[in-house]
Amino acid sequence: MLTARKPGIQINQAISQIVWSKDVEFAHIFNGVSVVVPYVEHLLNSVMNEVRTNYAADNPLLKEELDLFIRQETNHSIYHNRFNKLMLDAGYDIKPVMTKITAELKALRDKRSLAFISAYCAGFENTATFTAQYVFEACDEFFIGADPTGANLWLWHIAEEFEHRMTCHEAFKAVSGNYLMRIWGFAYSFWHINWSFWRATAVLLKKERESMTPAQLKASRRNHMRLMRRQFVYAIPRMLPLLRPGFNPAKLTVPPKIAAALEFFKKTDPINEAFTSVYPMAAE
Repeated sequence: MLTARKPGIQINQAISQIVWSKDVEFAHIFNGVSVVVPYVEHLLNSVMNEVRTNYAADNPLLKEELDLFIRQETNHSIYHNRFNKLMLDAGYDIKPVMTKITAELKALRDKRSLAFISAYCAGFENTATFTAQYVFEACDEFFIGADPTGANLWLWHIAEEFEHRMTCHEAFKAVSGNYLMRIWGFAYSFWHINWSFWRATAVLLKKERESMTPAQLKASRRNHMRLMRRQFVYAIPRMLPLLRPGFNPAKLTVPPKIAAALEFFKKTDPINEAFTSVYPMAAE
């Protein structure tokens, strides 16, 4: 069963919380996600609430799961809105991206069927599951010496993405369960949301690059592309089971690092230490 955590992550005006990893491009790839996710989570909650109301009356387990999912996503939005305000206050011009993604998701919600939009949500959550595996299993180097707040924000959020990996998938099955619809929703969400993340990251990196020399700019662009390739090379082969008609995210076992993070972020008192100091990312 899910847990709706409100960890004591202290987001304040420290600029180090924005560029939280020693690898600037890695930090901003995920900061670009932060720009977009509150609006995606608003969509998720709207859709899952409709499913809960219309399709879970005779399924108390699904209803309870949807209740907790909505609470988790609401908490994510609250924390990321605080973090996004920090970026806005620091001069990152992310408002246009926020406006655009809001309009795109509203149009999607208004014009598409519940079957398609729930498949879109399931596709996004399935992708996030494999992103969680990538971060916890293949990104140790980027968390060494990282700012505790920025790193904790992402490790908490992504760990919960793995925890609720089943919810939208089960909600889609309750609404439709049609295989071709699920694949179409997954493909569309994969393209649309990743493109939105890319747009946001581009804005953040544009500001970082304003004072770079030509050599530094070239190195930054190369590193950004290297990191994107690295993530896709890791994730794509692992995502292939999504294409199977009988795909079931419940069969994915919780990695030890994610289990430890889910326990660590139950803390509601102010968290001043990095999760990685308690459970080093290189630990087996």
